[in-house]
Amino acid sequence: MTRPDPASWVRVLTYNGRKFVTGLYWHPLSTPRQFMKEARAYGKEHGLDIVAIREAPTKIQAGFVAKKLGAVKGMYSMATALAGQFDADFVACWKIDEDLYAIAGTAEGAIIPGGDLVTTFADAKQRITVLQNRGLLKNAQLFVPEGFGFDVRPFDIEELLAPKRLRNGYKLRQLTFGLSRKELVTVGVCTGLLIGAGMGFHLWQSHQEELARQAALEAERQRLAELAAKNAQAKSPLDLAALEHPWASLPDTQDLVKACSKAERVLPLSITGWQFESATCDGLALAATYQRAGTSTAKQFTEASALLFEEAPAFLIDDGNTVGVRVPLKVAIGSNEELPSQDQVLQAVTSYFYQQGIAPRLAPAQAEPIQQLPGNDQPAITVTPPWTKFTFHAESTLPPVLSLEDLPGIGVRTTLIETTLKNSQLAWSVAGEIYAKPQ
Repeated sequence: MTRPDPASWVRVLTYNGRKFVTGLYWHPLSTPRQFMKEARAYGKEHGLDIVAIREAPTKIQAGFVAKKLGAVKGMYSMATALAGQFDADFVACWKIDEDLYAIAGTAEGAIIPGGDLVTTFADAKQRITVLQNRGLLKNAQLFVPEGFGFDVRPFDIEELLAPKRLRNGYKLRQLTFGLSRKELVTVGVCTGLLIGAGMGFHLWQSHQEELARQAALEAERQRLAELAAKNAQAKSPLDLAALEHPWASLPDTQDLVKACSKAERVLPLSITGWQFESATCDGLALAATYQRAGTSTAKQFTEASALLFEEAPAFLIDDGNTVGVRVPLKVAIGSNEELPSQDQVLQAVTSYFYQQGIAPRLAPAQAEPIQQLPGNDQPAITVTPPWTKFTFHAESTLPPVLSLEDLPGIGVRTTLIETTLKNSQLAWSVAGEIYAKPQ
């Protein structure tokens, strides 16, 4: 999909005989007592000569636009005019033409950056979805047409922009940067070059901001795709928050044990003279190795394994004496349960293994940091997760279907089961992860 150029967001719309401008570039002002002076300085620096002022409870904003894009003094700012009709935050999207939709909205009383424009249906829908995922719709009144995946609420743009509702404070103002009409005419040729350069910088800046917005949208699309893939495996529905919880993407111990045990049952201890040596199972696949004995050959093993396994065997470069086979698995991933306290789960896990006559090895592990999505003008940040992580390892002569039968499940995930054959005796080792609330 081709993204619209920022300059194309600027549109002049007519309602009830009044003209309203969308697509302003909204910039916060930091000097409440001299905000017009600051607006003039910013407009002069960036070659923008038309401005609308939004005085919200939390901040003062200036919405800038270039006169050459069709906006003139006396027209109304669409975002400012609509914001004045609501007592609280709102986000509105409405159709203005074939595949053209206008968007306006506020967050904490301020115009949402990138939320004052005219764009396509697909782009508008993505922007509304991003606002929802960033939590900006939580306390806002939402008005969208059909096809956006939200409840449709009545939204009468003509009534909201009736002349009796409009105030002079919603109108666009001319920024002359302190020069008289005569002075502007006199230095027009020189300043025209400067304004052109300033406008070029503004468009470049707008382009950079659009690239940042595209990156945020792409990251969000990837998260949604990842969530859809995980929900296809999950036993119960997961939400976006679950993507930050590693235990929600791992199989429960019992599901892993059942899948691995079922796959192991198709492994003969001998295949045409090749002897079973070991197998590992991680929930994605069961991988087993066999050692050549006597006069058995690779050709014999390949022919025999074709009747047992879907995938062809892989012979290792050790004079053809070792071969590996693989059985793909599909195991449902677990759930996004609330974690137990650290003391509670560590005592439960160690007590369980010792009751089985097994001495487990536990070790603290570094929990992976959470990468949060960037906002419109904020970089992505990394935060320390609010949980602790431990790894465990245990060995037993009992098969996992018995040794792990009643292993605590809340916050506990078994991640690897290994089977070995030594001196005609099978042995098993298991590894896993424990997640808990920190002390």
